[in-house]
Amino acid sequence: SAVCMAYLSNPRGCVLVTDAMAAMGLGDGDHHLGSMRVCIKEGRATLAGTDTLAGSVVSMDTCVKRFRQFTGCEIGKALLCATLHPAMVLKRHVARQKRGDGGRAELDAPIGILEVGSKADLVVLNDELDVLGTWVGGVLQCNNR
Repeated sequence: SAVCMAYLSNPRGCVLVTDAMAAMGLGDGDHHLGSMRVCIKEGRATLAGTDTLAGSVVSMDTCVKRFRQFTGCEIGKALLCATLHPAMVLKRHVARQKRGDGGRAELDAPIGILEVGSKADLVVLNDELDVLGTWVGGVLQCNNR
C-alpha cells in the first residue's frame, strides 16, 4: 500500500495525525459540525442528505491500529509515529523557553516522550491497542478498565 511504501521509505519521518471532528466516538446518527448537519454512518461522516465528506471521525487509537495493519510494523514503532514523531515535527520533544504571564521566561515541558519533567499526558493501551485510561496533566480523565 501507499502507506507502507511511505513508512518504509522514511520510518522516522512518519507522523500519524487525526483531524477528527467533535462527533468522533458518538456513533451512527445525525450530529452537528458548526451550523451544518452531519450524518455519521459506519464510520463515514457526510453532510446530511449528500455524499459530501464532512470530515473524519477516526480516533488516534484506530489510526494506530490501521497503520499497523497497513505496514505490518511493530506496536512500538507505530506508537512512535503517534507520539514522538509528531512532537519532533513541532520541536516539542525537548524542553524549551516560553514567555509566561507578565512576560517572565518559563520552561515549557516536552511532549511525546515519557520521562521526568515531560508533560504528564498519558494514554494506557492494552495489547490490542484499546484505550484503558487517559491522564491529562497527571490527572486521570478517562478510565475504561
